[in-house]
Parts: sequence; structure tokens; C-alpha cells
Amino acid sequence: MVLALCAVVGGCGLMARRELEEKQQVATAQMQAGLAECKARFPAEAKRYVEKTSCDYNAAQAIRPFLTYPDLFDKEWAERTLLAERLQAGKLTLAEANVQAASVHSQIAEDEQRRNLASRSVNAQEAAAAAAWKSTSCTRIGNTVNCF
Repeated sequence: MVLALCAVVGGCGLMARRELEEKQQVATAQMQAGLAECKARFPAEAKRYVEKTSCDYNAAQAIRPFLTYPDLFDKEWAERTLLAERLQAGKLTLAEANVQAASVHSQIAEDEQRRNLASRSVNAQEAAAAAAWKSTSCTRIGNTVNCF
């Protein structure tokens, strides 16, 4: 009976995970289609960088709900928008904008990695504390409890 219950609960978890993966694949496909449409609507020669960036941002929104750190997604797109505005105003060359966009993307990736490492560290500490707690045994003698 217990094994059957475990199998049912485990099966539900696998189904939920598969459903989430399917939704992510659909969102990724929607984003890619949207980005392709933006590229067609706003070719590089048109130099309509702000409109193209806005279009790309709207297309990329499809994957935002599946991201671990949506605030980093928002931060990167805000920076891209600023770069597009400066580029369109002639304050940057395309090469300079590309270098700065790559730098922003690298910073975002570093922030994500730092957060992931911090999360793993906390998880490891929590697991160690839980293991220590489980290995602790307590005995009661009268009104005194001794744990070791």
C-alpha cells in the first residue's frame, strides 16, 4: 500500500515536471518566433533600434515566467533599452553598443551564478543541520533532558 502511494505521488511529480518542461518549450518557441518577426520588421539597415529592442523585449516576455531570477531578466532588458536609445540618438556606435551589451550580459550571468552558488551553500548548510539534528539523540532522566 505504501509503495503504491509513493508510486502515485512520484508519478504526479514526474507529470508536473514534464508539463512544466513542455510549457517551457512552447514559450521558447514563441520567443524565437517573435524574435524572428522582430528581425524581419526592423532590419539593421533601418536603424530603428528602440522599436526593435521593444519588439524583442515583448517577444522575450514569453520565457520570463520560467526564469529563476526574473529581476535579472528585467535588468538586462532595461540596459538594452538604454543602449538602444543612446544608439539611435547617435551617442554610441553600433560596435560600442554591442560591446556594452555583451558586458551587461556578462554581468547578469555573473549575478546569476553568484546567486546560484549562494543558494547551493545555504541548501548544503540546511542539509548538514538537518542531518545533525536527526543524528542527535536525547534521553530524559527525571526533569533533565540530555541530547548528544
